[in-house]
Amino acid sequence: MTDRNSKRGPLSAESTVKTTQRSLITAISEIQELSIVEKMGRTLPTHMMLLDRKFAYSEVGFHAVFLDGFCNLLGIPFAVAVIWGMMPIFGDWEPTWFGVLMALTMGVGYGLHFNWMLGKNLGHCYYGTVCRRSIDYLHQALWVCQVIKIVLLFIVFHSLRSVITPESTHKAFTVFWPVLRPAMSEESAVIVQDWMMNMREVFIVSSWLAFAVTVVGLVIPYYYCYIGQIQAAEEHRKNILYDRY
Repeated sequence: MTDRNSKRGPLSAESTVKTTQRSLITAISEIQELSIVEKMGRTLPTHMMLLDRKFAYSEVGFHAVFLDGFCNLLGIPFAVAVIWGMMPIFGDWEPTWFGVLMALTMGVGYGLHFNWMLGKNLGHCYYGTVCRRSIDYLHQALWVCQVIKIVLLFIVFHSLRSVITPESTHKAFTVFWPVLRPAMSEESAVIVQDWMMNMREVFIVSSWLAFAVTVVGLVIPYYYCYIGQIQAAEEHRKNILYDRY
């Protein structure tokens, strides 16, 4: 016997809408679900992209770029210093290829992996009005945040280079020398000051390396979306031809 309360009909939004914070995995899963519906030949209304979802996707992009910027800020100068033999890794001042790989992974691995995962999982979903718009919102947030990140990194790295000068370094050691004297000899102090002077050039290279890695990271999702758009269109054509939807 059919229950009287179970009625078929169009789904309607609940009267109480609760906005929840979305993670990257949640955002990707939502877009994948919408993509499945559109690939089956069903047209989704464009107004499905509510304001809270747009802001949620932008928030996902902001969080990802914030973590990427933090890794770049600390990891890229460390990686450059390791490659130039100015900092030890795994207790060795002459790094092996594994040490260089680990140093680069700490500096740029998160951002590249994030963009790769984004493109790999959403590239085949770049089909249909709603899915394309959802992915575009996420990409736009990434672009804006990445530009802000690069500007801030350039300012920080160049400011550190301008602050670390022979005069400022000598003055700092003069001020803190009574505290450092029990743990450091005068020869060691000279070596540390020379090392700090050499680190100035690391910040310039680090700023341009961060810029290059950011550009590569932004290209990765667009490459997957371009390939995925072609594959999704072909899949939809076959569905219409053979399955009639």
